[in-house]
Amino acid sequence: MIETPKPLIEVVPDVAEDELAELPWWRRPRRLRRQLAGTLVLVALISVLLAGGLNYVAAENLLSDGTKNQLEGVGEARARSIEAGIDRTLRSVSALAADLALVEALARFDEALLEVETEPDADRLEALTRAYQDAVIDPINAIGLEQYSVDQVLPTSPRALYLQSTFIEPAPLDLEARQAIVDPGDGTAYSEVHADVHENLLALGESLGLGDLKLISARTNEVVYSTHKRFDLGADLSQPPFAGSTLSETVLVRLPSVRVGEAVLSDLTLFLAAGGEPMSFVAASVRRDTEVIGVLVVELPTAALDVITTANESWEEVGLSTGESYVVSSDRILRSQSRAWIDDPAKYLARVDDDATRAVIEALDSPVGVQVVDTEPVEAVLDGGAFTGTSRNYLGQQTFTYATAIDSPGVDLMVVADIPLSEARAPLVDYAKRLGLVLIVVLPLAAIVGLWLARRLTRPIAPVVDAALAVANGERNPNLDDLGNDEFGDLARRLGVMARELEDQEHQLEAEYERRRQLLLTVLPSRMVEEDGGLTGTGEVSETATVIAVSVEIADERASGDDEDAVAQLGRALETAEAMAAERGIERIRSSIDRFLFLAGVGQPGDSADEALVFASQLTTALHQLGDERDLQLNVHVGLSSGLVGTGVLQRGNLTFAAWGEPVRRALAIGALSQADEVLIDQSTKESLTSDTNVTAARDVVALDGQPMALFTLEMPIPVSPDARPS
Repeated sequence: MIETPKPLIEVVPDVAEDELAELPWWRRPRRLRRQLAGTLVLVALISVLLAGGLNYVAAENLLSDGTKNQLEGVGEARARSIEAGIDRTLRSVSALAADLALVEALARFDEALLEVETEPDADRLEALTRAYQDAVIDPINAIGLEQYSVDQVLPTSPRALYLQSTFIEPAPLDLEARQAIVDPGDGTAYSEVHADVHENLLALGESLGLGDLKLISARTNEVVYSTHKRFDLGADLSQPPFAGSTLSETVLVRLPSVRVGEAVLSDLTLFLAAGGEPMSFVAASVRRDTEVIGVLVVELPTAALDVITTANESWEEVGLSTGESYVVSSDRILRSQSRAWIDDPAKYLARVDDDATRAVIEALDSPVGVQVVDTEPVEAVLDGGAFTGTSRNYLGQQTFTYATAIDSPGVDLMVVADIPLSEARAPLVDYAKRLGLVLIVVLPLAAIVGLWLARRLTRPIAPVVDAALAVANGERNPNLDDLGNDEFGDLARRLGVMARELEDQEHQLEAEYERRRQLLLTVLPSRMVEEDGGLTGTGEVSETATVIAVSVEIADERASGDDEDAVAQLGRALETAEAMAAERGIERIRSSIDRFLFLAGVGQPGDSADEALVFASQLTTALHQLGDERDLQLNVHVGLSSGLVGTGVLQRGNLTFAAWGEPVRRALAIGALSQADEVLIDQSTKESLTSDTNVTAARDVVALDGQPMALFTLEMPIPVSPDARPS
């Protein structure tokens, strides 16, 4: 028996028509059409909201992962760029400190300055006092951190007063004018030295692309020279007002604790001599022979760091449309420029809660070195980790943030990259608005298209999620059909663009690894270079080996020194020699267009002397044939010597791989003595031979450092013209 379904709303049959109007609206009877329309609208509403909610969650996850990856990429790139910049600066300053011209200039300045004993007259002293007031005291006092008077900072030594009244007082506020003073013409020995070396030192300082270049005497701790001629010129760093300053601590405390030849980086400080301008210092010891005669200090302005953190204010190019990246030190102080300050200083100041901090920032015209960044990401990095997630930045704004430490020797720094949370969630807000618009349009038509619309809204989720998972698993060409021009279609297209960008970045990384590996292979043996371009170590080895010294010359009278064909032929000879050495496992130590140095037996089992002799014979034959092919006469000179040889990377200066030891010296000398197309070996190589080799005693026994040296000639299988041998 089939029961008749009950209506959704039961009507009391005894109720009269005029009484229905008095019932509440939810108890009044409704037509089936209205009930069905309401049910379909409700089903459509639930379906749309359910589908929209699922889509929202999926989009939120994708957006969160994408934002996280984007910020991590930006943060890591900025951190590595800063690390590379710091390392490059330290190496450049270390190299400059070893420059002979700079060493000699420091020694001359130090000697000349000791002769200055007379203080400037009263007029010049009064002028210098006014210069201090205008360029140092007023700017420092305007900052408001500490109040100074001229008496506290004006030097008392005759040398400092002489230098500052001569080079600073004429133009205390004009850097170019101070740098233009080459020879004051006062007849002092210091002026003569300054006239000789100032322009050269100025050029050296400008070549670094940094700030002031200072020379400090190790004997007196005085700044004996400065390219920018700030008010620290002539000052004794061990005495007030610079005693205990960051510059003094870097030069007098930190630098002596590191190895000579290494540079140290100081933390950022508000530099008194520059009127409170924030800057860091890079210092390196200056040696003459084995004696440390002073220190080279180069100022590192904050602008050098700002170029990296702000990408030269090209935010869009690094993926920070409204975000920023900045550097914070371990004392939670901002060390690079804030984008909020760059975009709108007035708005920035309005958001600073502390009145004293606001006044200092306004006086310095920058928050660098003043703004405290005491945030959750900074705390996470100080605790030894990294941070990714939502937080509030130093201005109280909610952001999505990534923070990581910077590997900077001697200074604890971290880089923070963030974007406003409103920007990170903007696509979700936009999606919610679109969903509301869809509801407004769909609900009046829900009775007809409700179910279809719900199914359409949920249909694109699976392929987009599958494609995202495929991209996360390494797929760089996800198979995504055209999902239309709605949010999912836009998301799918962006996902495809992201996958292609990831693929391009991976290819670029692979190309960079290969370029770096090939670059290292030009100066290092293959055993030291990994597949990704990294180094396996310093390559320091000391073992018995055979050194092969080869030189090539064009004996043809038709070829001149600048003959392009002759130069090209020597280049082919170099390529042939390196290729043959690589095939036989013989290391190339040094090579130029016409001189090569090889090493047989390092890290290889077997008899190095026999292998080296076979290589030398085959190379001589190959180069001789190469000359015949071009109708040019190539003369090859080869010298071999065996014994204990050391190899490794030289740590000073540019990356260089070298070999040393008595066999190296003997091989070079023997190679110079050999005749054209002759392989000449010494007694140590002959005694190291284990196979029967056709060698005969050379015509003469020569002396090296007063010691007789017996030489032997390998009988070559190629004919050598008598005209090719030197007389």
